[in-house]
Amino acid sequence: MITVVNGMKRLCLCGAKVLFVSVLFGACALPAYTQENLWKELNDKTTSFLQKKRYADGIKAGEEALRVAKNTFPSGDTRIADSMNLLGILYRTYGRHDEAEPLFHQALDIYKKSSGSDHPNVAKVLHELAEMFLLQDKYAEAEPLYKQSLDIYENTFGPDHRSVVNVLDRLGHLYQDQKKYAEAILFYKRALDIEEKTLGSAHPDLASAMNNLATLYYYEGDNAMAESLYKKALELYEKEYGKDHPLIATVLEKIAKFYEETGRKNEAKQLTERAKKIYSNYQ
Repeated sequence: MITVVNGMKRLCLCGAKVLFVSVLFGACALPAYTQENLWKELNDKTTSFLQKKRYADGIKAGEEALRVAKNTFPSGDTRIADSMNLLGILYRTYGRHDEAEPLFHQALDIYKKSSGSDHPNVAKVLHELAEMFLLQDKYAEAEPLYKQSLDIYENTFGPDHRSVVNVLDRLGHLYQDQKKYAEAILFYKRALDIEEKTLGSAHPDLASAMNNLATLYYYEGDNAMAESLYKKALELYEKEYGKDHPLIATVLEKIAKFYEETGRKNEAKQLTERAKKIYSNYQ
């Protein structure tokens, strides 16, 4: 009987020690857990400010999020890279490129070391870095970054993914800025083909891409293709929004300008007047 009692005492004592260690461990872990939640809250707030275009508030929250991340997580943690990329985007919106660029490069290094050079997070930062160079008209620097990003997205998600379309659009914009219209058409057309395949040929989101392509075909001297695309874009918007929506007016103005510059002044005048009438309804 005494042996059993002593055994029970040792068991209880051992349990008490385990409980004490567990409580002590929990107390030690609590601050880190709290810091992790604080980082997430700050990072979410930064993202929200960016989406709402409250960039000054976003920068304040983003700087604090990055400070907390660096103090909380190991140096190669991807959450630090998340905050670096987000803050880099916000700095870029204010033209603070000298501060944005090193953040993008540091985020790239972390993602590559933690996830490999072909991970979508790497593509994401390459895209943002390319955007920064494009804003500065540094086309030679932007182009290979966009293309690296495109390769990663295609290999990871397949050729018809939304991320692929986004990069194709930006490459089209890059070539259009340089007046390399034939190259721009290739990328815009491929993006449009993917959207037609994934969204359907009657989806209103196609209208914007059609407008871009129409303008480029006009620059290249293919007026028949330009007019066809302008009219398709107009038709899609009319079906979606009705004939008196402001978006209709913007397309009408584009077609009017096209007609004006190709010598069809009467048709241009009619469309301009229709656009003005639509705008007047919203004043």
